[in-house]
Amino acid sequence: MTSYPIKTYEEIDDLATYNQQYAYQLELTDKLDQTTGDFDYTTILEIALWKVNRYFHLPEYLLNNLNALKTLKNGEHAKAANILSDLLQVKGIDIAMASTILRFRNPKVFQIIDKRAYRIVYGETLKLYPSSSTQNKIRVYFQYLDKLNSLKNEFQVDFQILDRLLYQADIEINKDIKLS
Repeated sequence: MTSYPIKTYEEIDDLATYNQQYAYQLELTDKLDQTTGDFDYTTILEIALWKVNRYFHLPEYLLNNLNALKTLKNGEHAKAANILSDLLQVKGIDIAMASTILRFRNPKVFQIIDKRAYRIVYGETLKLYPSSSTQNKIRVYFQYLDKLNSLKNEFQVDFQILDRLLYQADIEINKDIKLS
């Protein structure tokens, strides 16, 4: 496979056009999008299945703390640092899964960080590993959210679907570049 330079969001005129092409687990995505009440353990399992088909156990206190995040407003993601740190201590949860849980809990504040969305934003590979420190993962994730907040304004798109738009845009415009 030939290697090409990674393209970024700067080469996109209308990011919103990628919304029609987003087709990842549509039925479960729609169900999770419609969740407005408190999360229960079933909701968390559905999120895990949505993301990676992985099972993990969350302590009750952490489930309660996650539910408290419903009241945060856009840009207040740093208020969840302790909860994110606790999530990252759960066996089977790393930053991609933690960000997925946070995103479905409050999509006005949190978005999913994954290799595709990160690559199209920064033009490089996401370099967080299970061995990376918790504080480094949180720092990178919060910087990513700050960047997404600026991109939502630049492209005038809804923050709640921005991770999906970026994910789909990367699939389309970086299709010839292998994810590492």
